[in-house]
Amino acid sequence: MTDSKMDKVKTFVKQEAVLCLATLLAAASSFWQTPKPEYIDFGVLSILFSLMLVVAGLKSIRFLDWLAVLLLNRCHSSRQVTAALLTVTYISSMFVTNDVALITFVPLAIVIGRTIRMDMSRPIILQTLAANLGSMATPPGNPQNLFLYAFFDYDLTGFFRAMLPSTLLAIVFLLLLTFVTRSRQLELALPSLEQPERGKTLIYLALLLMNIGAVVHFVDKYAALAVTALFFAVTERRLFRVVDYSLLVTFVGFFIFIGNISHTDIVELIRTGLLSSAGGTYLAGLGLSQVVSNVPAAMLLAGLTDQGNADALLVGVNVGGMGTIIASMASVISFKLFVVEHPAQAGAYMRMFTYYNVIGLVVIGALTYYLQIFLSF
Repeated sequence: MTDSKMDKVKTFVKQEAVLCLATLLAAASSFWQTPKPEYIDFGVLSILFSLMLVVAGLKSIRFLDWLAVLLLNRCHSSRQVTAALLTVTYISSMFVTNDVALITFVPLAIVIGRTIRMDMSRPIILQTLAANLGSMATPPGNPQNLFLYAFFDYDLTGFFRAMLPSTLLAIVFLLLLTFVTRSRQLELALPSLEQPERGKTLIYLALLLMNIGAVVHFVDKYAALAVTALFFAVTERRLFRVVDYSLLVTFVGFFIFIGNISHTDIVELIRTGLLSSAGGTYLAGLGLSQVVSNVPAAMLLAGLTDQGNADALLVGVNVGGMGTIIASMASVISFKLFVVEHPAQAGAYMRMFTYYNVIGLVVIGALTYYLQIFLSF
């Protein structure tokens, strides 16, 4: 293999580490267990594909950017700017995922910093926390919630009941970080964006609502996929090219791996050992997320977790999105966006990121354990 090809392989592995992990696990586990088509949850894949199409549509008309600029131009202090950025990031991550929220609003934060000559490292780190903590509050907020919601056959009441304590703790934590800081007056005048076409915006929002309905079992998954795919095939075919197909293949890999290992003795050993209690399952989800990120952690542990400990796993992998920078791959996105603009501040950013995330992991993680695990014994 030539050096150029080897470099391409290394770059691909580096950029698609989770995809490579899923493929490797699926292939390795298939040596001792023949994979079956029923291992793959095509319902989850259809919802994920549909949501990615709709989100691509909303991004193409810059709907979220337009809303954010309207809000930010009303800010008159650095604290208000930070609060506004956190608010739009937190709320949008609940519906369009944490990754999309950061891809949309971190560049906007960088533009603001350049415009008013303000160091945006702390606001961007808080944005990252807001995206990860906001996305855990709803089923379509991130891929692990989407997967676990379907895998354990949650209903909305059960999901919100499980996530409510940690969600409330997250809101309090973000409010404290926002307002326990010095503020200075400023005049922010971002260039106004053209209002997105009203008709197209309403259609995209309706499609988003329909697909969220599919996530929570109010709408048939395949009907939602058919309507969404047909609409974009007729009106915006180019958006099919921007769908993250690597994420879909990653899910397939983990589905095959989970299906394969579910028939082995080691599953029962882990289930009756580490994952035999809610506390062990919670800590396993939280801890494994720190080293492989929370999406693969959720998919790896789901097949080993009893239905009775599903809530513990759900909460563990979501709270586990804090901590290391790879605990949630969304955190890597914001880091890369910031470092491209400010390469000299990479080290300082990492130190500050780790400081706030470890505090959040310890505080929210410990309080969540006490409220949801310890008190339930």
